[in-house]
Amino acid sequence: MKIAIPTWNGHVSPVFDTAQRLLVVDVADGAETKRSEHRLREQLLPQRVARLNQLGVEVLICGAVSRPLAGMIAASGIVLVPFISGECEQVLSAYLKGQLPSPQFLMPGCGGPRHRRHGGFGRGRGRGRGHGPWW
Repeated sequence: MKIAIPTWNGHVSPVFDTAQRLLVVDVADGAETKRSEHRLREQLLPQRVARLNQLGVEVLICGAVSRPLAGMIAASGIVLVPFISGECEQVLSAYLKGQLPSPQFLMPGCGGPRHRRHGGFGRGRGRGRGHGPWW
């Protein structure tokens, strides 16, 4: 499996739509086997998705992502884990242990008590329904 995390100064990039670096980690049997870093020069959203597919990405862990881009990513078959923040190594470790989403890694405002009161992540005011379990 290939997991991608857009990076900024060792942390998950706050917005995938404008991220410029991408960490790609190959995982087999729950352990990292290889990693590589790539520049994201693609500005147009369809080109960003095409780049993810070209790299063989199966899971994208990211910060904020626009709805149009999130839809394109999901339609391409890539599992999207959005609204994550924190240090990349800790986020990757948490994902491999099955601990994402976790409140400690959610972006501020993306999963506090208001969201839990409404029955889950991403079901608060103004987010609509049917876009997945977190967004």
